[in-house]
Amino acid sequence: MSYKGILFDLDGTLLDTTDLILKSFQHTIMTHRGCDADMELVKSTFGRPLIEALALMGDDPEAMIKTYREYNIRYHDELAKVFTGVVEVVRKLYDEGVRLAVVTSKTRVTSVRGLRLFDLDKYFPVVIGHEDCQKHKPHPEPVLRALTALGLPAGDCLMVGDSPYDIMSARAAAVKTAAVRWTYVPWKDVAAAGPDHVIEDMAELVALCGIKDY
Repeated sequence: MSYKGILFDLDGTLLDTTDLILKSFQHTIMTHRGCDADMELVKSTFGRPLIEALALMGDDPEAMIKTYREYNIRYHDELAKVFTGVVEVVRKLYDEGVRLAVVTSKTRVTSVRGLRLFDLDKYFPVVIGHEDCQKHKPHPEPVLRALTALGLPAGDCLMVGDSPYDIMSARAAAVKTAAVRWTYVPWKDVAAAGPDHVIEDMAELVALCGIKDY
Protein backbone atom coordinates (compact mmCIF):
# COMPACT_ATOMS: atom_id res chain seq x y z
CA MET A 1 0.00 0.00 0.00
CA SER A 2 1.15 3.52 -0.77
CA TYR A 3 -0.25 6.16 1.58
CA LYS A 4 -0.82 9.71 0.32
CA GLY A 5 -1.31 11.23 3.75
CA ILE A 6 0.03 10.56 7.23
CA LEU A 7 -1.61 11.71 10.44
CA PHE A 8 0.76 11.80 13.39
CA ASP A 9 0.09 11.90 17.08
CA LEU A 10 2.54 14.35 18.66
CA ASP A 11 3.73 13.49 22.18
CA GLY A 12 5.40 10.09 22.30
CA THR A 13 5.34 9.78 18.51
CA LEU A 14 7.18 12.76 17.01
CA LEU A 15 8.28 14.54 20.16
CA ASP A 16 9.76 12.94 23.26
CA THR A 17 8.01 14.93 25.95
CA THR A 18 7.72 12.13 28.47
CA ASP A 19 10.11 13.70 30.97
CA LEU A 20 8.23 16.99 30.68
CA ILE A 21 4.85 15.29 31.11
CA LEU A 22 5.91 13.19 34.09
CA LYS A 23 7.44 16.17 35.86
CA SER A 24 4.35 18.24 35.13
CA PHE A 25 2.12 15.57 36.67
CA GLN A 26 4.45 15.18 39.65
CA HIS A 27 4.43 18.92 40.31
CA THR A 28 0.65 19.08 39.95
CA ILE A 29 -0.12 16.15 42.24
CA MET A 30 2.36 17.33 44.85
CA THR A 31 0.88 20.83 44.73
CA HIS A 32 -2.74 19.73 45.04
CA ARG A 33 -2.53 16.49 47.02
CA GLY A 34 0.79 16.71 48.82
CA CYS A 35 2.01 13.33 47.58
CA ASP A 36 3.92 11.79 44.70
CA ALA A 37 2.12 11.03 41.47
CA ASP A 38 1.42 7.39 40.59
CA MET A 39 3.58 7.23 37.47
CA GLU A 40 2.07 3.97 36.20
CA LEU A 41 -1.36 5.58 36.35
CA VAL A 42 0.03 8.67 34.61
CA LYS A 43 1.52 6.60 31.78
CA SER A 44 -1.74 4.71 31.34
CA THR A 45 -3.44 8.02 30.51
CA PHE A 46 -1.03 8.96 27.70
CA GLY A 47 -3.09 9.86 24.65
CA ARG A 48 -6.15 10.97 26.60
CA PRO A 49 -7.17 14.61 27.06
CA LEU A 50 -5.40 16.15 30.04
CA ILE A 51 -8.62 16.99 31.90
CA GLU A 52 -9.68 13.33 31.76
CA ALA A 53 -6.32 12.19 33.07
CA LEU A 54 -6.32 14.66 35.97
CA ALA A 55 -9.89 13.71 36.88
CA LEU A 56 -8.52 10.26 37.77
CA MET A 57 -6.00 11.80 40.16
CA GLY A 58 -7.83 14.48 42.12
CA ASP A 59 -11.15 16.07 43.01
CA ASP A 60 -10.56 19.42 41.29
CA PRO A 61 -9.23 18.76 37.77
CA GLU A 62 -9.98 22.32 36.63
CA ALA A 63 -7.62 23.77 39.22
CA MET A 64 -5.10 21.00 38.59
CA ILE A 65 -5.03 21.63 34.85
CA LYS A 66 -4.10 25.26 35.47
CA THR A 67 -1.17 24.20 37.68
CA TYR A 68 -0.12 21.56 35.14
CA ARG A 69 -0.12 23.93 32.19
CA GLU A 70 1.77 26.66 34.02
CA TYR A 71 4.57 24.21 34.87
CA ASN A 72 4.47 22.53 31.47
CA ILE A 73 4.81 25.78 29.53
CA ARG A 74 7.53 27.06 31.85
CA TYR A 75 9.76 24.04 31.23
CA HIS A 76 8.54 23.04 27.75
CA ASP A 77 11.47 24.25 25.66
CA GLU A 78 14.03 22.97 28.17
CA LEU A 79 12.68 19.43 28.46
CA ALA A 80 11.06 18.63 25.10
CA LYS A 81 13.09 16.52 22.65
CA VAL A 82 12.54 15.05 19.21
CA PHE A 83 12.81 11.34 18.50
CA THR A 84 15.61 10.01 16.30
CA GLY A 85 14.93 10.29 12.58
CA VAL A 86 11.79 12.39 12.90
CA VAL A 87 13.12 15.59 11.34
CA GLU A 88 14.75 13.84 8.38
CA VAL A 89 11.81 11.53 7.63
CA VAL A 90 9.16 14.23 7.97
CA ARG A 91 11.16 16.44 5.60
CA LYS A 92 11.46 13.59 3.09
CA LEU A 93 7.76 12.78 3.21
CA TYR A 94 6.85 16.44 2.75
CA ASP A 95 9.28 16.88 -0.15
CA GLU A 96 7.80 13.81 -1.86
CA GLY A 97 4.30 15.27 -1.67
CA VAL A 98 2.88 13.23 1.20
CA ARG A 99 0.29 15.34 3.02
CA LEU A 100 0.98 15.59 6.74
CA ALA A 101 -1.13 16.39 9.78
CA VAL A 102 -0.79 16.30 13.54
CA VAL A 103 -3.74 14.92 15.50
CA THR A 104 -3.25 15.42 19.22
CA SER A 105 -5.17 15.64 22.48
CA LYS A 106 -3.14 18.65 23.62
CA THR A 107 -3.92 22.24 22.72
CA ARG A 108 -3.07 23.43 19.22
CA VAL A 109 -1.03 26.37 20.51
CA THR A 110 1.22 24.14 22.61
CA SER A 111 1.45 21.61 19.80
CA VAL A 112 2.62 24.21 17.29
CA ARG A 113 5.12 25.48 19.83
CA GLY A 114 6.60 21.99 20.10
CA LEU A 115 6.78 21.58 16.34
CA ARG A 116 8.36 25.00 15.91
CA LEU A 117 11.00 24.17 18.52
CA PHE A 118 12.46 21.64 16.06
CA ASP A 119 11.59 23.54 12.86
CA LEU A 120 8.85 21.02 12.04
CA ASP A 121 5.87 23.35 11.93
CA LYS A 122 6.41 24.23 8.25
CA TYR A 123 5.74 20.61 7.28
CA PHE A 124 2.36 20.39 9.02
CA PRO A 125 -0.30 22.63 7.46
CA VAL A 126 -2.90 20.78 9.51
CA VAL A 127 -2.77 20.56 13.31
CA ILE A 128 -5.90 19.23 15.02
CA GLY A 129 -5.76 19.99 18.73
CA HIS A 130 -7.98 19.55 21.76
CA GLU A 131 -9.94 22.74 21.17
CA ASP A 132 -10.79 21.78 17.59
CA CYS A 133 -13.02 18.87 18.59
CA GLN A 134 -16.11 18.24 20.66
CA LYS A 135 -15.07 14.63 21.20
CA HIS A 136 -11.54 13.28 21.53
CA LYS A 137 -9.57 10.10 20.98
CA PRO A 138 -10.58 7.29 20.96
CA HIS A 139 -13.59 8.90 19.24
CA PRO A 140 -13.00 9.28 15.47
CA GLU A 141 -13.78 13.02 15.35
CA PRO A 142 -10.14 14.27 15.54
CA VAL A 143 -9.07 11.95 12.73
CA LEU A 144 -12.11 12.80 10.61
CA ARG A 145 -11.37 16.51 11.00
CA ALA A 146 -7.80 15.95 9.86
CA LEU A 147 -8.98 14.02 6.78
CA THR A 148 -11.30 16.87 5.85
CA ALA A 149 -8.55 19.45 6.29
CA LEU A 150 -6.12 17.39 4.18
CA GLY A 151 -8.72 16.74 1.50
CA LEU A 152 -7.99 13.01 1.44
CA PRO A 153 -10.22 9.94 1.85
CA ALA A 154 -9.64 7.62 4.78
CA GLY A 155 -8.32 4.86 2.55
CA ASP A 156 -5.38 6.99 1.40
CA CYS A 157 -4.14 7.79 4.89
CA LEU A 158 -2.21 6.26 7.78
CA MET A 159 -2.43 7.26 11.44
CA VAL A 160 0.85 6.93 13.36
CA GLY A 161 0.70 6.95 17.14
CA ASP A 162 2.05 5.63 20.41
CA SER A 163 -1.12 4.82 22.34
CA PRO A 164 -4.20 2.60 22.04
CA TYR A 165 -6.32 5.76 21.77
CA ASP A 166 -4.57 6.73 18.52
CA ILE A 167 -5.25 3.29 17.06
CA MET A 168 -8.89 3.19 18.16
CA SER A 169 -9.64 6.71 16.92
CA ALA A 170 -8.19 6.00 13.49
CA ARG A 171 -9.85 2.63 13.13
CA ALA A 172 -13.22 4.18 13.95
CA ALA A 173 -12.56 6.61 11.08
CA ALA A 174 -11.63 3.74 8.71
CA VAL A 175 -7.98 4.85 8.61
CA LYS A 176 -5.12 2.35 8.69
CA THR A 177 -2.82 2.54 11.69
CA ALA A 178 0.83 2.23 12.70
CA ALA A 179 2.10 1.98 16.27
CA VAL A 180 5.60 3.16 17.13
CA ARG A 181 7.79 0.85 19.17
CA TRP A 182 9.46 3.73 21.00
CA THR A 183 6.26 4.36 22.94
CA TYR A 184 6.38 4.77 26.72
CA VAL A 185 2.89 3.27 26.98
CA PRO A 186 3.03 -0.42 28.00
CA TRP A 187 3.43 -2.29 24.71
CA LYS A 188 0.84 -4.92 25.61
CA ASP A 189 -1.79 -2.17 25.75
CA VAL A 190 -0.75 -0.74 22.39
CA ALA A 191 -0.56 -4.16 20.74
CA ALA A 192 -3.99 -5.09 22.10
CA ALA A 193 -5.46 -2.24 20.07
CA GLY A 194 -4.41 -4.13 16.91
CA PRO A 195 -2.40 -1.66 14.79
CA ASP A 196 -2.08 -2.53 11.09
CA HIS A 197 1.67 -1.78 11.14
CA VAL A 198 4.35 -1.70 13.81
CA ILE A 199 7.09 0.87 13.21
CA GLU A 200 10.53 0.19 14.65
CA ASP A 201 12.16 3.13 12.86
CA MET A 202 10.75 6.35 11.40
CA ALA A 203 12.35 5.52 8.04
CA GLU A 204 9.87 2.66 7.58
CA LEU A 205 7.18 5.25 6.88
CA VAL A 206 8.96 6.27 3.69
CA ALA A 207 8.57 2.80 2.21
CA LEU A 208 4.95 2.61 3.36
CA CYS A 209 4.30 5.68 1.23
CA GLY A 210 5.80 3.99 -1.83
CA ILE A 211 8.94 6.14 -1.87
CA LYS A 212 11.92 4.14 -3.08
CA ASP A 213 14.96 6.40 -2.94
CA TYR A 214 15.61 6.79 0.76
